Amino acid sequence: MRELQMLWLINGVLMKRSNFYPNGEFIPYQMPQDFRPSQGRGSCGNCGMFSQRHLFCGVYRTKGVKDTYVCNKWRPRHFKR
Repeated sequence: MRELQMLWLINGVLMKRSNFYPNGEFIPYQMPQDFRPSQGRGSCGNCGMFSQRHLFCGVYRTKGVKDTYVCNKWRPRHFKR
């Protein structure tokens, strides 16, 4: 399955990603359509542009980002916290 696409085709209808995390919190509107739950090793929590302390994404300049999600701009962290 191509779950990593920006838009999903469900019964012939293109669907966007949800605007809410599973717990009901809003996903910041600045996050792209390819923002999704992480399936592998890469996630916001180990991205070089993510601040765990503030839940801040430096790529999209927004707070409220969950560390278990990922987008296509993920890049590895080159230093230890």
